[in-house]
Amino acid sequence: MSKKIEVLEVGDVRFLTTHPTLALVARTLSDSLASVSKSFGPVDIWLGAHRTPRVPRTSGRRLVVVQTEQILDVDGRQIDTRMTLRRIARLALRADLFVEWNPHNRAFYGVLPRLLPRRFLFGPYVFPSDTRTQTPGEGLSFVGHVTPERRAKLENFPDVRCLPTKSDIEEIDRTIAAGAAMLNLHAMPGTYSEVPRVLLAYLAGKPLVSEELAPPFSAGHSYLLPDAPRTPEALAQVWQGLNTVAARYPITEMLRSRSRRVPADHDGNMARLAARKT
Repeated sequence: MSKKIEVLEVGDVRFLTTHPTLALVARTLSDSLASVSKSFGPVDIWLGAHRTPRVPRTSGRRLVVVQTEQILDVDGRQIDTRMTLRRIARLALRADLFVEWNPHNRAFYGVLPRLLPRRFLFGPYVFPSDTRTQTPGEGLSFVGHVTPERRAKLENFPDVRCLPTKSDIEEIDRTIAAGAAMLNLHAMPGTYSEVPRVLLAYLAGKPLVSEELAPPFSAGHSYLLPDAPRTPEALAQVWQGLNTVAARYPITEMLRSRSRRVPADHDGNMARLAARKT
């Protein structure tokens, strides 16, 4: 039985996914588009391509596939993934653009980005075009799946308000709004970035307190480490740093038209890679 496709439309842009957690990510991304007045034409943005055997393509609409899994940490160690080079190659051949939010995962892609450089985009291109303002609050908020590893870590934060991602959207918004900052904890060992949670904090005007993230986010500049003093001055400083990162990675880069015309030998190489059981 095929999984139900959740669809969220924002003007000409449609976000599609088959997973409820990624439906929340789609809703968050749609908030980044709220201030964009320019039309980029009909675009489908598919989140979580690893969760479906075949991503449908609609005639007359460009297709952007977003890779949402944590694959490698910053040291190149594999974390946990269902993606394979074969799957990535097949998706890249079908899509107009394949987006990887975590640049350090590029090593996993091998030669694919060199074969089709205009069909791959690396970086957290999720942020709104307008600059957001820091908002006041008390304590920390955490929204996410509470794994045993996270549960043990959360005991170190007596002032945290914790909600699972399956909670009501309005309840999630209220919880985040009440905090002075948003907390991010890794579900698995390693240094990597939970880009959707960073975006959720930014859109709410909340500085980020997080375990070590991968570039382009940097401790002390765009977020605070959990053991760093959470003074108003420190929170204001990392908020300004997060604004700087956000300005470099607007969501509109995922919507810009990129030519699918490539040399025939490149498409042939990609097809051979797609056929390999990698």
